[in-house]
Amino acid sequence: MKYENVRLTEAVRRIRMIFVVGVIAACVLYGGKIPAFAEDTQEQYDSSQSSYGQLLEQEGDTSGILQFGGQIIEDEASDSSEASLAAANSKKYESAIVGAVEKFSPRLNVKSWGLTTRNVANVVTTAMNAHPEVVYVARYSYLYDQTTGKVVYLKFSYKPNARTEKKQLDAAIAEVNKQINTKNMKPAEIVLAYHEFLTSTVAYDTSGAKEFDPTTGRDHMYDMYGVLVKRSSVCQGYAETMWYFLRKAGVPSGVATSQYVNHAWNVVNIGGKWYHVDATWDDPASDIPGRSMHDYFLVSFDTLNSKTKAASSDYYLGRYDTKVGNVWKGTYSNATDKRYEKGQFWNGVEKVIFYRKGYWYSIKQGSQSSYYQINKYSFSNGVNTTIFTGQDEWLDTDGTTLNKQYGTLFLAQEKLYFCTSRYVAWIDLEVNERKAWAIYDIRQKYVSGVNIYGMGYYGNDVVIWVSDTPSCTRKDAYYLGACMSHKWQAGEVTKQPTFTSQGSQKYKCSNCGYTKNVTLDKLKLATVTVKTKNTGKGISLTWNTDSKATGYKVYRRTGKGAYRLIKTVKGSSVRSMVDRSVVGGKTYTYRVSAYNSYTKGGSKAKSQYYIGCTTARAKNTSQGVRVSWKKTKGAAGYKIYKKTGSGRFKCVKVVKAKTRTYLDRRVKSGTKYTYFVKPYKGKTAGTYKKASVKYR
Repeated sequence: MKYENVRLTEAVRRIRMIFVVGVIAACVLYGGKIPAFAEDTQEQYDSSQSSYGQLLEQEGDTSGILQFGGQIIEDEASDSSEASLAAANSKKYESAIVGAVEKFSPRLNVKSWGLTTRNVANVVTTAMNAHPEVVYVARYSYLYDQTTGKVVYLKFSYKPNARTEKKQLDAAIAEVNKQINTKNMKPAEIVLAYHEFLTSTVAYDTSGAKEFDPTTGRDHMYDMYGVLVKRSSVCQGYAETMWYFLRKAGVPSGVATSQYVNHAWNVVNIGGKWYHVDATWDDPASDIPGRSMHDYFLVSFDTLNSKTKAASSDYYLGRYDTKVGNVWKGTYSNATDKRYEKGQFWNGVEKVIFYRKGYWYSIKQGSQSSYYQINKYSFSNGVNTTIFTGQDEWLDTDGTTLNKQYGTLFLAQEKLYFCTSRYVAWIDLEVNERKAWAIYDIRQKYVSGVNIYGMGYYGNDVVIWVSDTPSCTRKDAYYLGACMSHKWQAGEVTKQPTFTSQGSQKYKCSNCGYTKNVTLDKLKLATVTVKTKNTGKGISLTWNTDSKATGYKVYRRTGKGAYRLIKTVKGSSVRSMVDRSVVGGKTYTYRVSAYNSYTKGGSKAKSQYYIGCTTARAKNTSQGVRVSWKKTKGAAGYKIYKKTGSGRFKCVKVVKAKTRTYLDRRVKSGTKYTYFVKPYKGKTAGTYKKASVKYR
């Protein structure tokens, strides 16, 4: 729950003072010019020296970067024009900085940004905190003009295994997205989903936290890599990971920190109101598998503060110094609403809550200490239903009753596992959620007083913890052996479906042997899609066929009128007809449905504006060939096409609907010409008949 402050110690301040003295001495030695460090080649920086002079390199301030164990800090230059400039362009800077580090670039040219030594830390901090998935930067520095204070380059150093760690984290993020689908969840559900993920899979651990190293930077106890890959982290890792996924899911949120309690957590906005969520403090420090509190889930600041002070005398100051930053969407205002602090299904639940197919499953103590109940809750209707109850007592080693339920749930596919003091059992949520089957009985090995106190993730394993104390100093552990991903063999049809009854198909998992029966729907006739085309005899209809059909029923409507059956076509293989009873200038819509003695299939409609056939006539005249035709109903105009001899047709004229003739003067004696007149309206065309003539 604590993080390490990254503020400079007095010793470091003294070192910097010595460095300044050294710089002054070097100025005298080099005539006022300080060369770049030896690791920076002359070629890299010559281009900027003509306008900026010699550059100095300064180590970047990481005290506000969460991945480095930092905390939310106030910008020291917040009232300056420099800070305003940085804020106005923060999105541009963020994209450029993150883009550079994602490509593992050693430096970034920022001389056109207008950054100075006063605002550069704020810009880098803002960019890094906005992308907690960037966990492979070991340190950064910047080169600036000693005269103007303008920053010219940002330099980045990376952890030794940066590329590998990036791939590992990307894969872990993809796996979380696969496990947690928030598509149809409400905002409170989404927050709960990631809260349960963190408390159930991550171990709070400070044992691996190390001092900042110039080469490797901060270790991963402070970031998303620690949470998702190593499965152990301190509070920054929890808070950054929660914020990352909430932002991806579209939930307004931010990160909060307090120096009084040396801690980081989250704020979220639901329905326009802000709430605090502290997944770290809801995850017991002893890391007992399956334990997950909900005392700090969607609470007001007053509740958060009072519970903090009550947690330990060390926290008597509470969290009054809370600073909120990294806010995505909106501006944080004090969290005062308490609607989620009572009357919610998670209130009082001390174990992980699991989600499956629209329901949240939880276990808690019943009306008496010797009873437990397993519930399922739906956010869509707000109903919490008890699906299974039982009676059990946890006894101490001296035989006294502990008067509390310690049962835990674990969900793997359709199996909802739960434990009592001596048994591990499971419920098949697909078959019967009110019946349980026992799979472990620890009394075969342990006497009363030794009980099951934990079940859930421990690292990457799913375990059952046996102990002689509720604090769960582990005495023994079993692997649950839960199948986390079924691999189904080819299904075996045990009952063929018909048009009047459903069928069934049996599947078996090759990983665990679990079998499931899947209901096969009644047989259906295919949905028929009809295609239409104007012809000289009417509208031609074609459609796909179904061998199980007796025939097809053709329906038509004119304009916006009602559909009526115009023809019943018998035979499953018949696929076309021509509707001759159509009139030019009208729109007809058709549906064709397959049918048999049991049912009728679906259909997709298709509309067709009908234009009739235009017959061309060609006649020699002294002035050329005169092409004529009669009025075609439905046509808005005509396109006249011409072919010379055996050549290709070309459109030679487009005329309006009132026109009936066209004189072609571009003809030669003794040459054969062929014409046709295509009636059209918009993109719809009618049919035509050609006419040929040899010009004399």
